[in-house]
Order: sequence, then structure tokens, then C-alpha cells
Amino acid sequence: MLKYLTELLSRPVFGPDGSKVGRVHDAIAGQIGRLPTLSAIFIRGRRGDGWIGLDDIDLGGPRLLLRRSWADTPRYAPADNDLRLQRDILDKQIVDVHDYRVVRVNDVRLAACGDRACVIGVDAGFRAILRRTGISKPVEALARLVGRPLRSHLIAWDDVETLEPGAAGGGRIKLKVPHDKIAALHPADIADIIEQLDPQQRTEVIEALDVETAADTIEEMEDEEAAAVMQSLPDEKAADILDEMDPDAAADILADLTDEKSEDLLEQMEPEEAADVKELLAYPEETAGGMMTPDFIDIPEHISADETIALLRRTPPEGQSIYYLYVVDDDRRLVGVLSLRDLIVADPSALVSSLMTTSVRYVHTDAHADEIAQTVNRYNLLALPVLDDSGRLTGIVTVDDMLERILPPDRRRRLPQVSVDNE
Repeated sequence: MLKYLTELLSRPVFGPDGSKVGRVHDAIAGQIGRLPTLSAIFIRGRRGDGWIGLDDIDLGGPRLLLRRSWADTPRYAPADNDLRLQRDILDKQIVDVHDYRVVRVNDVRLAACGDRACVIGVDAGFRAILRRTGISKPVEALARLVGRPLRSHLIAWDDVETLEPGAAGGGRIKLKVPHDKIAALHPADIADIIEQLDPQQRTEVIEALDVETAADTIEEMEDEEAAAVMQSLPDEKAADILDEMDPDAAADILADLTDEKSEDLLEQMEPEEAADVKELLAYPEETAGGMMTPDFIDIPEHISADETIALLRRTPPEGQSIYYLYVVDDDRRLVGVLSLRDLIVADPSALVSSLMTTSVRYVHTDAHADEIAQTVNRYNLLALPVLDDSGRLTGIVTVDDMLERILPPDRRRRLPQVSVDNE
């Protein structure tokens, strides 16, 4: 039984009379069950070219033999969903959803499925390259001799999404739809995969994701690459994604787009979300105003702990914005801060003014990123309030936003999500 596609390709095929008919140029695997099943081979020779079904050829002997003459052998008609292993899989890119990377397929692994062969995976390793060149045996022997045996990089068929040609003759590569396996990954892992693709492929992946997952993935990408993807998306899809993003992240993306594209997307966004983003775009990028998010919780000082909890239940905040509750007066000037822990353990009738901390660290909208980083680090804060020139609370800079400015992207994605501490 064949173990690899490359053991079949280029092999000579003979007729019943022993005359050479041609050589194997490709093979088809039909999408019948969970695994594609080998159903036909493409023979190219002097007498002509054509697909021959496996029922009409003997693959079990030392030679590939047609059961009938070339002229009498019926031709196999490929179905629309048939995989042409040479054209569609071999040498193409494939997404390894376990290692979150895009690899090149160097061979296709086959195994017995009843009386047929099934595609059970692909080999993306160096060993497969040697096998294709015909020098694997001496090289592998030498590797074993020096104590460094070569290993295959086998990826199970169930664990990959293929990148298949977009045209019958073998056109550009594009990701299959639906991308169930990719969509099920964490957005940071999806971003890792997308950043290994070319611009067209990146756009196609984002378009195939639901809006929420696409927004989370875009936020995980490098600014320039994220902006390039958003620039190429249809305006409606891009605007929907921006609506789902944190306002500060959306503002960063729009700032990197062309003015025309940015204006078009702002017009198509929901009015409330667009207003928040426009406010942030008015500030320089490396200032507190440009880094802050308007998603925070502010409460009046004259309500009770029980009333505050009821308020939070009526207006559930964004996940990153509830590190602290900010206490403001009637003019929205910052007067204190209250941690969630203190609120939960407080007497339900106690007023916020008696529970809050009045010594609050803050910055103004024009504060530089370096000043913000020093303050966050010095006082071990999860979020830092931002005030305008009148002392009114305008937004907050979270530690996540600060780390995005400080850490390189690979380390950023390895960081655990920040949670509320026990202050």
C-alpha cells in the first residue's frame, strides 16, 4: 500500500500488453467521508491524457497496469469537490492549527481505508523534500549514523485547513470557507496565522470570521498589518468590525488608514461608537488622550453601595473597564476611586463617599506615554484616569494599552489577561 503521494507521482503506467501508456501526473481524492479517499489518477502520455478511475487500474503490483487498453478504458469525470492532490495540496500552504503557523506541504500521507487509500495528513518536513528528490535513503542513513535521525513533520488531515487554488488551472492560493478550525482558535492565535499570509489571504480570513472574532483578531495584529487588512475590506464589513472594537483600538486603526477610507468608515459606524472614536482621534497618538478608552464606570458620590451594585447590573461595563469605579461630582470632576472588592464587602447602606479613596493618581489628556508608563509602574495600577483641562474625567488608560506601547508583539500575546487584584 502506498504511504505517500510522491511514491505514486511520475510512476510509469502500462497497458495489459505491457506497452507503456504514460506516467502518473496527479491523483484525485474524493470528499466522501471524513477523510478524502483516493478515487482516480491522471495519466499523461503520448497516446493522450486523462483521468482513470482506480477500479480500472491495478496499483497492487510492482507495476501500474491498466486492466484494459488505453482506448477501451473509460475516463473518470472529476467532481467539483474532488481534491487534486498534486495541484491543490502538494507544494501549497496549509494552516497548522496546532502550532498556529502556515507551512508548506512537501508530501501527502496516505493510508489504507478498506480497499482504497485515504488522505490522512500531510508532511511538511525536510524528510519529505528528500523523499521527493530521490535521495532520502542515503541521507537518512547518514543521519542515523551520526545519531541525528530525520523525522517527518506530519500533520493530521483533521488538524489543518487547506489553502487551495482559486482557479481550475492552479491560480492564487486562498483559504477554504468555512474556516471552522481557525475561527475556533483564540484571536491571538488567529492573528499569528494571519500575519504569515499574504495580504489577499489575510483579507479573506477576516471576511470569513464573524464580526466579534474579526474585531478581537484585528486588535491582536500589528497596527500596520491590521490597517492594511481594514483598508482592503469592504466598507460595510470594516465598519461593523470597528463598531465591535474598543474605541481606542478603533481610533488607532483609523489613524493608520487613508483619510478617505477613515472618513468613509466613520460615516458608516454606529453614531455613538463613531463619536467616541472621533474624540480620541483629536488627540496625538502618544498622549493620554490618544491612548485612553472612554469605556469606564463613573458613579456619583452620594449613592449607597447597594445602589451602586444595582447600577452596575443595569449597565454592564466592558470587561477591561471595571478595574476601578471612578467617583465624580455633579460636574463630572474626579473626586475619588472605589475598587470592586471594597464595594462588594461594604455595608449595603454605606455611601460611596465613605468608601472611596480620595488620593487618586491621574494624568491629563496631554500627558506623554512615558509619563503614563512611569505612573502605572510606580503605583502598580491596572488603570489610570485621564482628566481634561477642567478636571473632568474623560477616559482611562488601562495597563493593557500601556503594555501595547512598551512590549514587542510576540511578548504581548503571551501575557495573561489582567484581572482585578485585591487592592
